[in-house]
Amino acid sequence: MIKRKILTAIEKYHLIAPGNTLVLAVSGGPDSMALLHILGQIAVEWQLKLHAAHLNHMMRGTQGEEEAAFVAAKAQEMGFPCRVARVDVPRYLQETGLSPEEGARILRYQFLHRAAQETQADGIVTAHHGDDQAETVLLHLLRGTGPEGLAAMSPREGALIRPMLGIAKEEILAYCREQGIAYCLDPTNQEEIYTRNRIRLGLIPRLKQFNPRIIPSLVKTADILREENDLLQELTRSAGEKIKVLLGPGERGMDFDQMKSFHPAIQRRLIRQMMDDFAGSQGALTFDHTEALLSLAPGQELFLPGPIYAYREGSTLIFSPEKRKAPAAPVLAPVELTAPGTTYLPRLARAVTVSLISWPETGLTPDRETQVFSSDILQETLTIRNRRGGDYFYPRGMRGKKKIKDFFIDEKIPQSQRATVPLLLAGDQIVWVAGYRRSRLFEAGRDDHKAVLVRLKKSCPS
Repeated sequence: MIKRKILTAIEKYHLIAPGNTLVLAVSGGPDSMALLHILGQIAVEWQLKLHAAHLNHMMRGTQGEEEAAFVAAKAQEMGFPCRVARVDVPRYLQETGLSPEEGARILRYQFLHRAAQETQADGIVTAHHGDDQAETVLLHLLRGTGPEGLAAMSPREGALIRPMLGIAKEEILAYCREQGIAYCLDPTNQEEIYTRNRIRLGLIPRLKQFNPRIIPSLVKTADILREENDLLQELTRSAGEKIKVLLGPGERGMDFDQMKSFHPAIQRRLIRQMMDDFAGSQGALTFDHTEALLSLAPGQELFLPGPIYAYREGSTLIFSPEKRKAPAAPVLAPVELTAPGTTYLPRLARAVTVSLISWPETGLTPDRETQVFSSDILQETLTIRNRRGGDYFYPRGMRGKKKIKDFFIDEKIPQSQRATVPLLLAGDQIVWVAGYRRSRLFEAGRDDHKAVLVRLKKSCPS
């Protein structure tokens, strides 16, 4: 019996809890009317608050009005509140150029999410069933897809709850006959102008000639792939945290070279995941987009849907709402520091404080904003400026000297941000690439009684 199957799905996937408030999408067809009937039976025992919701798409004239009235009457008969709304789908299609299937789907879910928000619902229950799941698998397969697409619909996806994915359409119709449940039939479901209808009416009957149980087979395939896809998503999230590069507001970045060290399947997922997170929606990239991004060379740029721009700066892949700008021109001429004292750098919105402290000082830990030098540094003129061609320094913990340009590349600092990295100089020697690495020159020794503390903070008087 389908009631038992629905309760099993609810328990297995943790779809509904006692005391929940739920919005139930009711079209008036056999699927949603059967689900309304079953949830109505368990509502008292589970203390559920059900709200029926019906959207008239204004595509079928008086028939659409009659269906809306039918749903409202049935909900009232069962003692559930029902909200009915009308939306001009034909006009929306004309304005957007979307297909009737896609346009109606978008507006329907907007309506359901509004209803859930207004009722403070814990979820939106839809009557998608096994036949719908099988059609979705085939639809995605025909268009070309990976495991995500073949996993089709999930029992729980955000606010959406689908407890009937394991139930065949014929079981639902049998239940309606047994229980005497009245329902409406939508004649557009028989029109083969829609791709999904052609799959339902033409392709699936042919496939049943090869496998009479093609629908449960496709549902099982979707279940297997959904679980495997969940595992891959976890692996991708973990990998994404390791290669994430922090950029300015409104941009996302990843270490391209590290990303390429993963298996190609994870590489593609990392690209799509980054794009989805940046765009705030799923499925924005096609396979060709993904492959083009994986082949992007340093300095190249790609225009993506959104519009979104992706480009490589060295080893960093960057997603941005704006086109890549030319490398920033020098922004900071040498500024002599007051030592001891505080010097403000308005162009960088920072302040540099130089102070003489007792040494060694317990509890003081140098960090990205703070460094300690020998007091001998005060015998030199201290200045702050940005990089120049040919700059080099003597990195602490390394032998020899290193060009600032090479250091920036190794640290994966985007080219557009390199001119804004402050450099601290003592005389003509770079002693600190602020925020990254100090020089081994002017080290404060164990026998020193005094040392110089330099602190660079992101603060500046207005």
